[in-house]
Amino acid sequence: KPQIESQKSSVSFLQAYQDANRDSDNDGLKDWEEILWKTELLKPDTDGDGAKDGEEVNQNRVPLVAGPNDKVKKPEESSKETASTPNTLTDRLAQKFAAQYLSAIGSSQGNIDAFQKNAIAESLIESMAGSALTLKDAFSSSDIQVDNAATTTELKKIYLNAAGEVLEKNFEGLEESEVDILNRALDSTNFDELKKMDAYIMAYKKTIEFLKKQKVPSSYAILHMEVMNILNNTNTAVVYMRNAEKDPAQALAGLSIYTKTAERGSGYLENIQKQIQRDKIEFSASEGGYHFMHPNQ
Repeated sequence: KPQIESQKSSVSFLQAYQDANRDSDNDGLKDWEEILWKTELLKPDTDGDGAKDGEEVNQNRVPLVAGPNDKVKKPEESSKETASTPNTLTDRLAQKFAAQYLSAIGSSQGNIDAFQKNAIAESLIESMAGSALTLKDAFSSSDIQVDNAATTTELKKIYLNAAGEVLEKNFEGLEESEVDILNRALDSTNFDELKKMDAYIMAYKKTIEFLKKQKVPSSYAILHMEVMNILNNTNTAVVYMRNAEKDPAQALAGLSIYTKTAERGSGYLENIQKQIQRDKIEFSASEGGYHFMHPNQ
């Protein structure tokens, strides 16, 4: 889980991410870029030399100094950044986003200033720390096919075995955590590793499609809806993390969603085990329902 101490920010990360493209004065610089450049948020030409701030940045000029002698300092004139390895996966994603974005807009000519890089990274992490970053559940009770006739222990057992078998079949061989895959890709900078997530994404989709069609005993309806939403939200999180190379900010959102959904998954597992015990249902190791009572075997 992300090791975050600051809980002060009240801005949700998703909202911050959605607002990241805001350009209030339409000068080609995002609002938060204006802060880094110390330009006027609502004035498209801060230095009044006839060129918009964003245009000057793209031309390797300083938007605070009127032209024509307003070129950005050459790389050798800037202090060299000290290389450091972030301690957590969240840090690495935030640092990657900062470096990638600043390079893309040409504000540093490939030489990222440590202050700029850390300012963005810390801002992203702080936003995540104060957020309740979740996805709106896609499924409600109207999406569940409740079988009110399935009241006997035997019918409940049939339902649980079918669900357990599909889970085991679809996720067979996918024993590594998606977070571990992401961590390794960032550590090695070999983003081909992220392709391994494709199998997980397919497994989530196939399982959700099965559960949507399955008839559910009434006493398991709420749990059934819960696991469908958990799988769907986890799938969205993995899709976001899969895009870490091109969009590390989205991967940050995915990591946060994944962590929170995993906690929700633990609660689901505890609740379905209690329901199975109340129904006095037992499974042999060869039955699909065994998966729910012994998830690590």
